[in-house]
Amino acid sequence: MQREMKKTVRSIPLNCVDKCLLALDGINEPMLTHAIINLEGKIDPARLNQAILSAQKAYPIMRTILRGRYLRLFREIQEDLGDGVLVVQDLAKPEDAGKCLFEWLNRPLDIKRGFPLRVVLLRKNGAESSLIFTFHHSAVDGLRAVLFIRRVIDSYNNEVAEDSLPLKDPRINRRGDELLEFANSQRSRVEHYYTKMLSSLFRRFIIDALPPPTRVFHDGSGHSKEISYYPRTISPAELEQLEFKSRTAGVELNDILLAACFRVVEKWNSMHGKASKRIRIMAPVNISPKGFRYVVSNQASWISPVTTLEDRADPAKLLRKVRADTLYAARNRIAFSLVYFFYFCSRFPLVIMRGMCRFLMITRTYVDTILITNLGPIWPRPGADEPVVTRIGSSKIVGVTGVAPVVTPMGLSICAGIYKRNLNLSLSYRPALLSREKAQMFLDLYVEEIKNYQAGLKRA
Repeated sequence: MQREMKKTVRSIPLNCVDKCLLALDGINEPMLTHAIINLEGKIDPARLNQAILSAQKAYPIMRTILRGRYLRLFREIQEDLGDGVLVVQDLAKPEDAGKCLFEWLNRPLDIKRGFPLRVVLLRKNGAESSLIFTFHHSAVDGLRAVLFIRRVIDSYNNEVAEDSLPLKDPRINRRGDELLEFANSQRSRVEHYYTKMLSSLFRRFIIDALPPPTRVFHDGSGHSKEISYYPRTISPAELEQLEFKSRTAGVELNDILLAACFRVVEKWNSMHGKASKRIRIMAPVNISPKGFRYVVSNQASWISPVTTLEDRADPAKLLRKVRADTLYAARNRIAFSLVYFFYFCSRFPLVIMRGMCRFLMITRTYVDTILITNLGPIWPRPGADEPVVTRIGSSKIVGVTGVAPVVTPMGLSICAGIYKRNLNLSLSYRPALLSREKAQMFLDLYVEEIKNYQAGLKRA
């Protein structure tokens, strides 16, 4: 009987990026991502809970529990989903929403005892509410989190057949690391591929580490790992103008977001009497292998563009450099160099990986200045030309905001996404390091820097 039970257990292995994020989480650097959906209108909690359960059945990783055996970690798929992960919280006063949201964002998520997902419906009054999805980053990245939430909405809206089969996850009970295999498959597409991978790692850990990357000025010195966030929105008219001028200049919107981030860090530090020498920005990159487009998982690496004082002196020159560096990184698959590094680290037991992460946090040398991630347009169906989802049942979706994790040496992360032609920006920050007023000032300065790039784009 025991042998038969063992045969029925299904599992999903961790790839090398999953393991490294798990190691970071294990040294009290919470690796949680959040999606905040603001709503107008009533939501049926029972129907919502059923929609979440349906999405969990469709995407097995969202119903797994982390297990370990013989120094090997894996995710065990659970067939019994219990009563669900949804929590409904009615607020006594609408002004309590901020406090409740802060507590929710900072509540630990133990994936050894539960699923890498939790959801709360904060009901402010009869007409307004917020739906917050929290994911463990070792199980899913931002793009795939949006994919899961879309499935929840479709199920709530009865756009998914009740008898539809779960989506196929190619990782179930497989061996090997899909990211490493995908990285190796790039060799035929890039000349001198492995030489470029080694060169990229040498530059990152040796050349670009001396001097260490500039740190963003903080007005606090606390050690709490709690995070908060501050949102800002660029209107559809402003976004349309920015996109038009970026096309005219032959760059992408993401290039402008990156270039503006370099300049705002320098301006911010200068305002506080701190010099900015070499700034290095962490920019996540989607490296999903073939067959993983619709799989909820963590399929991301990143590139780390670097600029000097001279690069940032002229906005047009900076934009050209950012564009050239990102194109070079894309053509030569530079994001895969970190996959090889992560895979090397993942061959060690988790306790040793945690020690490696502590070394990175203590030295601060190898950690980038700030993180900026752009999710792009949210919720048109992948590959389809159709309008964005705007409702959950009879409730209207007013806005969607992402909240990215924050690593201690950075202290700040920026998440961008376009919903209903609004460019929504969210600054995640550590209140122990930065006051809310300072966080607001930083993001306001960043938004103005983005808008100011409109005037000089033709020069790029």
